[in-house]
Amino acid sequence: MTTKKDNYDLRVEKLGEGLENTLGVAQDGMQDPTGEYPKRDYNFGSSINKASRGSKINNLYVGGGDIGVSLGIEPQRPSEYPFNQVQETISGHVIEQDDTPGGERVLIKHRTGAGVEMRADGSVIISAVNNKVEVTGGDQTVIIEGNGNLVYQGNLNMKVTGDYNIDVGGNMNLNVAGSLRENILENHRTITTGNREETVKKSKISKTMSTQTDVILGDHNVDVKLDQTTAVEGNIEIAGGSSVFMSGEESFAVSADVANITGGKYVSVLGQRGAIGGKLVDFTGNVFQGGEGAKPFNSGAVFFGSFYGKALEAIKSNHADKADLALRSYYASNAKNSLTSVTAGTAGSLGAGTFSPPKLLAASFHVPMFADEEMALPSGHTEPPQAHITPDWVVGQVANGDFAIRTVVVDGGDVMLTKTLLSDDYEDVFNKIPTTQEIRSAFRNKASRDAIGGILVSEERLNRKYKMKSPPKIGRTVKKSPSSRFGFEPIGNAIENRGKRFTP
Repeated sequence: MTTKKDNYDLRVEKLGEGLENTLGVAQDGMQDPTGEYPKRDYNFGSSINKASRGSKINNLYVGGGDIGVSLGIEPQRPSEYPFNQVQETISGHVIEQDDTPGGERVLIKHRTGAGVEMRADGSVIISAVNNKVEVTGGDQTVIIEGNGNLVYQGNLNMKVTGDYNIDVGGNMNLNVAGSLRENILENHRTITTGNREETVKKSKISKTMSTQTDVILGDHNVDVKLDQTTAVEGNIEIAGGSSVFMSGEESFAVSADVANITGGKYVSVLGQRGAIGGKLVDFTGNVFQGGEGAKPFNSGAVFFGSFYGKALEAIKSNHADKADLALRSYYASNAKNSLTSVTAGTAGSLGAGTFSPPKLLAASFHVPMFADEEMALPSGHTEPPQAHITPDWVVGQVANGDFAIRTVVVDGGDVMLTKTLLSDDYEDVFNKIPTTQEIRSAFRNKASRDAIGGILVSEERLNRKYKMKSPPKIGRTVKKSPSSRFGFEPIGNAIENRGKRFTP
């Protein structure tokens, strides 16, 4: 390892001690034999440090800021001689102890610009040009009575081996430009005292590997723009404390091996066309009538098969046993009157076996049936709970009744979708409210400038003169209001007023 002393010994050995000790030394003894001093900046001038005389101000490195973040560093008042005591090394390390009135400070500066500065107003600036490492063996407490800004231009990793507690007295806003991932190994609990809103601009997937329970003490509304599918491998139970209503504008189907529709007090199945029945389906009820309602000979009701029981009137039947009136029957035993029958028994027959029925009674076993409105119903029969069911009545129930088909429209014209995605607002250039940096990046493309320039001007995000290539005037920039500054001479008591500023 070579040092200056080693070089000195070599020069003494080569040149001799006398020559070496007198080489480059002025005869008056005021010259530095090493040639380091005076520095070039001090040639032909005073050798007193310029910072002591106020000719220059030593400042720490405070670059690397961020848009919208103000460091709040006030300008430093130049020092006055002889208040500032400056120590500066050959490489540029500086230690200042400045007692200049209004500009008192202590500065420890590395030649790179890193260091610590304690300013006149009590502010402390710590600057690290490269890495900064803090190690605390015990506890650490940081109290900030004002506002704070923390900006990391790179990545930030935080590891807490114990609990991590955050108490926010006001609002908390979290903006993530990329993805957000949370890995929670145990429980997750969220309590919201007020309202909660969640907006997802693309798909959303929620997976629950065990039981999921939703308890809603108020209303629950689900609005779906497109399709909704619910698939349950087990059982589904839906119970309404008041009523349950389901409507389909095009179709509604219920299918199961065993299907039940039970009305404790009333049940109705209505339609302009359809089918009810099966091979082993039984029907029990009071009235069977056609599509036109209870109109004799014109109800449109049709019956196929055997009829068991007691009819008020049978135009034609295989057995009209004990019927009050049988126009024609194969067996009209004990009937009060039988116009024609194969075997009339004790019934009064007007022409058994010889009567030729009218065309309406052609033997085809297609038997229209009706119930006379004025004729008394047999005992045990009651009036139907509804008015006579006619085609017009059915249409009215489907269109305007309490159980009419509901028309469903969710976000008509995609107004909410467009407003949420913001794609139409910014002509597909942005799908969110852009930042200043994003606007500048997008404006590198002329098509983007032409598409959204006017929109951004209307939103006051862009100056209306943004297309001008040169500023309208070049001159000194002056603020509307004057800035405060340090005085050159202390006012009043110098000790009490030395750090105060004034506004011209």
